[in-house]
Amino acid sequence: MAGEFQDKSSSLETFDSLRERIRDRFQELSPHLQRIAHYALDEPNQFALQTIAVIARKLEIQPSTLIRFAKEFGYDGFSGLQQIFKLRLIEGGASYRERVYEERAVGTGTGGEVGATLNACVDTLIASLEALRRDIRPEELAHAVSLCAQARHIYVAGLRRSRPIATYFAYGLTRLERRCSLLDFGGGMASQQVANMGHEDLLIAIAFTPYTKAVVDIVRDANFRNLPVLAITDTPSSPLAVNATRAFLVDNEPGGSFRPISGAIGLVQAIIVSLGSE
Repeated sequence: MAGEFQDKSSSLETFDSLRERIRDRFQELSPHLQRIAHYALDEPNQFALQTIAVIARKLEIQPSTLIRFAKEFGYDGFSGLQQIFKLRLIEGGASYRERVYEERAVGTGTGGEVGATLNACVDTLIASLEALRRDIRPEELAHAVSLCAQARHIYVAGLRRSRPIATYFAYGLTRLERRCSLLDFGGGMASQQVANMGHEDLLIAIAFTPYTKAVVDIVRDANFRNLPVLAITDTPSSPLAVNATRAFLVDNEPGGSFRPISGAIGLVQAIIVSLGSE
C-alpha cells in the first residue's frame, strides 16, 4: 500500500526490483494507475526520458496522477521514481534489445538482403528469449507446473499467432500422456468445451495484442466460474492476464509485422520438461 516503502531514491532501488513490485501490485491499482504501470513497463525508455507533462498528455491523465503513482510505490515524487528508469539507461548502457534495433536501423535499412533480414529476425528471437530468462521467476514457473500436474484434463486455447504455441503445448502434454484437448474454435465447439470443464480441469490460454475475441471470451467465462486459468500473454493489462490464475508475460519485444513467439515456446518447453521430471 502507499507509504509501505520509504523513499527509494536515496537507496537507489534497481529497475528490476521496481518492475517486480509494479507487476505484483498491478491488480490493486486504480484504472488510471494501471494505465501508468502499463506504459512504464511497456515503454521504459520513453518513461525515463519524457517529462511528466508529456507522459500525462499521452496517457490522458493529470500530472498529479503520475505523482500519486510514484507515492504508491514509496517515492516522494515522480522525479524520484523516474530516476530509476533513467539509471537503467545510464548504468546498463544499451540493452540487448536496444542494440538490436540500433544495428537494424544502420545495417538493414537498404538493399533488402535476405541475410540481413535473417540476422534481424534471429536477433529479435534472441531478445525475446533473453527477456524470458530475465523476467520469469522460478516460483512462478513452479506454480504453472503444479497447475498442470494437478489438472484432470487440460484444455489449450490459441488462435492466429498463438495457434502454433497452443499446438506445441498440446503436443508436449500428449507426449507426457496427459489428458489434453485443443479447443475447437473452427468447429464452433470451444465455448461448449469450456462449459464442460470442471474445477479439477485447467484452461491454458494464449493470446497477444490484438487479443482474439474468441479466446478472451472463453477466458472470461472460465474466470467467472472460478476455473483455474494459466495464461501466456504480453502485458499486465491483457484481458488474459487480469482473468488468469497465473499469467506469464512474454514476447512483447517489437518485431515489425511478425512479432516473435520464441519466448512463449521457451516457456512452454520449460513447463513441459519440468512436468515430465515430476
